[in-house]
Amino acid sequence: MPAIIDFSPAGYYYIHVDRNVSSHLDRNYKRKIAILPRARKIEPEEAVQAAQSLFWKHGYGGLGTRQIEEETGLTRFTLQTCYGGKKSLFLQTLDTYLDHFDAEFLPGIVSGDLEGLAAWFEARANPEIMSESGCYGCMILNVAVEFQGQDAEVSQRTERYFSSLRRCFSEVLQNAQKKGLLHQKFDVEAKTEILLAIAVGLNVIIRASADNAAGKQLATSTASMIRSWS
Repeated sequence: MPAIIDFSPAGYYYIHVDRNVSSHLDRNYKRKIAILPRARKIEPEEAVQAAQSLFWKHGYGGLGTRQIEEETGLTRFTLQTCYGGKKSLFLQTLDTYLDHFDAEFLPGIVSGDLEGLAAWFEARANPEIMSESGCYGCMILNVAVEFQGQDAEVSQRTERYFSSLRRCFSEVLQNAQKKGLLHQKFDVEAKTEILLAIAVGLNVIIRASADNAAGKQLATSTASMIRSWS
């Protein structure tokens, strides 16, 4: 092979020409090598977001390294040296998803009352509110089903998700109970588990249809149930 082209993490091309064949390369070929354009540098945040969309849609096992390269702009060299390979990049996308979930979605639950909680469920099945990627369901739930608790690093992420969601549901119900909006005998723990199960089921329905609106009936029924508690 007369020349080897490597791609560095910074986005530069390096040309390695075998000395034994260098003298045999014509001037035009050498000139083409010399002016080879530099590839676009992919920012880490941009790469992780692009990869997140792919893993969200295809899952871990259904997504090949070549597809990651083609659709994110990363090279195999960069994927391995800068992101630790496919598995490490995958875990980074899960962390990014969870950070966004904690910062953007959970506050909508804990900052409100029962009406806010009901509206949160309704919003999940509203295509005008949810992102396009939302039609693939919840990324963490998809991963939980795919890995079935067989990977410790993935399980840490799924446990974080369930713990956060359970805590938020419980907090809203406890606050409503303290304000006298719920009867003192209202079983907060039991109702928290019901809401958690509904949230899971809602995302499964949406994922199965690849349509955010597919969960509208369940979301509406859940919102009505929550409003009936007060």
